Amino acid sequence: MRDENESPIPCFLAGDHRANEQLGLTSMHTLWFREHNRVATELLALNPHWDSDTIYHEARKVVGAQVQHITYQHWLPKVLGEVGMKMLGEYRGYDPGVNAGIFNAFATAAFRFGHTLVNPVLQRLDEHFQPTAHGHVPLHKAFFSPFRIVSEGGIDPLLRGLFGVAGKMRVPSQPLNTELTERLFSMAHTVALDLAAINIQRGRDHGIPPYHDYRVYCNLSSAHTFEDLKNEIKNPEIREKLRRLYGSPLNIDLFPALVVEDLVPGSRLGPTLMCLLSSQFKRLRDGDRLWYENPGVFTPAQLTQIKQTSLARILCDNSDNITRVQRDVFRVAEFPHGYSSCDEIPRVDLRVWQDCCEDCRTRGQFNAFSYHFRGKRSLEFSYQGDEPGRDAGPREMSRVGKQGKRPSNATAAASERPQVPGTSDFREFVLEMQKTITDLRKQVRAPRACSSAVL
Repeated sequence: MRDENESPIPCFLAGDHRANEQLGLTSMHTLWFREHNRVATELLALNPHWDSDTIYHEARKVVGAQVQHITYQHWLPKVLGEVGMKMLGEYRGYDPGVNAGIFNAFATAAFRFGHTLVNPVLQRLDEHFQPTAHGHVPLHKAFFSPFRIVSEGGIDPLLRGLFGVAGKMRVPSQPLNTELTERLFSMAHTVALDLAAINIQRGRDHGIPPYHDYRVYCNLSSAHTFEDLKNEIKNPEIREKLRRLYGSPLNIDLFPALVVEDLVPGSRLGPTLMCLLSSQFKRLRDGDRLWYENPGVFTPAQLTQIKQTSLARILCDNSDNITRVQRDVFRVAEFPHGYSSCDEIPRVDLRVWQDCCEDCRTRGQFNAFSYHFRGKRSLEFSYQGDEPGRDAGPREMSRVGKQGKRPSNATAAASERPQVPGTSDFREFVLEMQKTITDLRKQVRAPRACSSAVL
């Protein structure tokens, strides 16, 4: 909470004031904030010799991996469907040639398809999944109203409403509900805003190409007449509205076209939107050298535990009193059928992060951020144009050993590369410091058997 002297209205302090923008959003922020602190507390109990910086970064790394796993393994399959997941493909390891950045059309239009899934009312449910005494909240009254969390039952009723009630189905004639198009921020602005209009104008401000260009990019047919859109937009009334508004298919803005395309069977997306989302999520995964499944980021035992995580478990561990959830909270179920006790939901066993002895493989911070680990990865993946002694030229990215036999270890790879003056001395210094730290640890703690860590 922020300083009460600043304002009589309670609100939550975060790195971005939009943490208070909507009650559902604030509830999820609170949930993950608590999960970070829960993981950090448990890691400290397992490793009392770790300093605060190590605890923070290792907890952040674990929570980031949980978000990645839930997003790609539990949420995306429901959104992309079978066709989209085939476009995404399986993970085959880090590719340094892939740009993991967010492309403009994704941020400005494509991922805003989520606005079509927002319910006009935030339901608040008690432990029996019945309406609470405070009642449900119309969406326009949920904006910048964090006091409702503080004084009207906390986050649990809102969270139950999120996972216990189906998301809004998209209606072709009304992609966004009127709470978003006619009453957006009406309690904070003299004149209410229109989220769809904001999305369209933002796309123009960013200079993103029109819908037609992305059809071509996604290998769909060119559309020179509105009749050419009938395979993706079958409803003739919608095509006629687009004709009256834009005159030519070449003028259609990206956002409105994406949200009126017919859904690909088994997904929540039209074909162009599916193309853009699968492409972006593939880049985010394949171009991330610290992706949670990338070998070396976590030990095999740690990765096994990360894959036990679920949003259901996050809800159980960090809510105030949620005791029953669906095993897959992205699939709606009618209470009590389809609900399980939190005791039955698998947990992540953080004991495999215990830094218990010199021979243990669960090295925590040092496994992820040590000089050896960073050095090994930088030897394996590099920008050739940055190698010492090489003339400046195009920044071509390649794997070391791609043309011939791959070096069997980092030492062999290092022998094939010119040494930067001074790096050898620095490497020896770091190795000496790590050895000193290890020796000091042995002196200040009683010996403990490695068998206490569950592998």
